[in-house]
Amino acid sequence: MKKPTSTEEAIRIIETFDTLPAEQRVEIFRNLSAQAREELIQVTSRPGEITRLISDEEMFFTIKELGEENALALVGATTGRQLQYLLDIDFWKKEKFDPEMAGRWLDLIARIGENKILQFLQVTDPELLVTALRPVITVEIRNPDTDLTEQRDSLPPFTLDDLFFLDFPDARWEEALKLIVEVIFNWKQEYYFELMENLARGVAFENEELALKWSRGRLADHGIPDFDEAVEVYSYLGPAEISQEGEEPFAALDYGLSGAPPVLEYPLKLVEQENFFRKCLDQISDGQQRDRIALQLAHLANKVIVADGRDPGSLSQMNQSLNKISGHISIALEDLCGTDLAKGEQILACNHLEILFRRGFSLIHEVIREAGRLLATCEGGIDNLGMPLAGLLKALLNRRPCFGGLPPSDPQPREFNSLQDLEAIRAVMKSEADGERWEPL
Repeated sequence: MKKPTSTEEAIRIIETFDTLPAEQRVEIFRNLSAQAREELIQVTSRPGEITRLISDEEMFFTIKELGEENALALVGATTGRQLQYLLDIDFWKKEKFDPEMAGRWLDLIARIGENKILQFLQVTDPELLVTALRPVITVEIRNPDTDLTEQRDSLPPFTLDDLFFLDFPDARWEEALKLIVEVIFNWKQEYYFELMENLARGVAFENEELALKWSRGRLADHGIPDFDEAVEVYSYLGPAEISQEGEEPFAALDYGLSGAPPVLEYPLKLVEQENFFRKCLDQISDGQQRDRIALQLAHLANKVIVADGRDPGSLSQMNQSLNKISGHISIALEDLCGTDLAKGEQILACNHLEILFRRGFSLIHEVIREAGRLLATCEGGIDNLGMPLAGLLKALLNRRPCFGGLPPSDPQPREFNSLQDLEAIRAVMKSEADGERWEPL
């Protein structure tokens, strides 16, 4: 965001922005960098009117790019659904609860203030709250039949009601947790007593199991399935499954009564490769189709990241998945369209991105089969083939195939980027089969 030259100018810009219709303010937000978005939310008088029109995924990507500690205004302005999405991803790592990440988020929420704590309490399942608090709060119940003064020295020092006494094993979160507990106590005392009773006597496993179940269900709505469903993205798909040019375009998004979609720009921005898919995307001017593709791209990236065993909460790993998807889709499009961008645009309009991704992977798998047939005729296995073929085939036959690189221009393994990568592998295998030495062009 361009910095104003004076305080008076800054005030004028802010006041002008706040008088704009919500749709215009959202459009300005859409085109800003993550840092500028944070700065804008800090100064606008009605941040909630903007953030409620931003998709959960877009808020997630923006906050992750900055880092939660540097995005306090954005986190503070999240809707309940957006906050829930962030926590559903960050509280779990490969379906195991992450107490360290939970502690960091509880501290962050407390620093933002009581209103954010109340929002957190209202959107969080009781089982998840118990699961999050259990590692960081120890609760002891005093004996009501014994005088408190006789028990005081043996009980933890913090209490709000002279019945439940709390200790905080990790000093990093102590002040934040005290504030959260006080807010719960003042908000709903019955809920507070049930929570303390559960923390003191409850069964951790049962709460965690239920918390994970509710979380997985919500994340499935965002295209983040369990592993068994996610790996279906790597199932083989033949060319006949692709809808061709001239067929009915894939339905655009239904915006319902709002008349406009929640902003979702980051998946398209994070596709960095200058391949055929990127070029076809840049041809699409229809806003509804771009929104549809952005949403499908976000959901497909979530599915691939789960199937590959990566962390959905890591922006860098999300970026890796998006570039992998971009390469696979590009391979499928090039196979169908050659270099015809107009036809590629039409194919994108007629097909779900997951179909195109699977077709791209299937074309890679066909090269894997060819490599298997070559290896069956070679003595000594891959290492006996020499370079660059040995490196190419080791990368190709990985659990998640990648392009091993060709010296001197492309020596390092990377994700497949184009149909040319597959043709390069075939050319090196043909040289080996013909008994010729491969030489770079």
